[in-house]
Amino acid sequence: MQQYIFRFTTSNKYHPDEFIVSSSNDQAYNIIKNWQCGFGVNPYKFTLLIKGPSSSGKTYLTKIWQNLSNAYIIKDIFFNEEILEKYNAFIIEDIENWQEPTLLHIFNIINEKQKYLLLTASDKSRNFTLPDLSSRIKSVLSMLLNSPDDELIKILIFKHFAISSVTISGQIIDFLLVNLPREYSKIIEILDNINYFALISKRKITTSLVKEVLNKYNHKTLSLFP
Repeated sequence: MQQYIFRFTTSNKYHPDEFIVSSSNDQAYNIIKNWQCGFGVNPYKFTLLIKGPSSSGKTYLTKIWQNLSNAYIIKDIFFNEEILEKYNAFIIEDIENWQEPTLLHIFNIINEKQKYLLLTASDKSRNFTLPDLSSRIKSVLSMLLNSPDDELIKILIFKHFAISSVTISGQIIDFLLVNLPREYSKIIEILDNINYFALISKRKITTSLVKEVLNKYNHKTLSLFP
């Protein structure tokens, strides 16, 4: 009897051109798509903060906006006057991981030049201890990406399997809607493993197979690859 290993590790794959819009993210998406018509609010009308849990779509949205605005992604402290003058839009991801003095400095110089700045943070981002930085972040227009609704999950399931040219029935989709967690990273992780297990076991994706994978996921039990 063959045994298989389940790959329960978080997926970081994404397809910016296939971003799924639903009621859980449509406000942030519309601001990004129409960014030149209104991005932030006074006193930081050129700055927007998008918050959300892991795999909620923050990276998707930054990629969409980067393509629209030709934004420069600031990844470290090597941010100088030449870069500031060359670009009109900037992105800083995961602001909770930045050193506060560095983040405050970059925030200030970009806003002084009245250039666009997109920030991202987790939905449980830290409280900044620097008073000036804390007040600025609290004054920025903030958009929260909510937990995925049934509409988004259904489209996510369909597209996930369509990418692999796999067709699944409406019955299985309905079963998944009831049994999947409401966290993006976990949904993607489970769908990856359903597809993977069906492939290596040479079985069709059925309710029985989905139940096996969900049971393995819920108990975090691993088998040995043959």
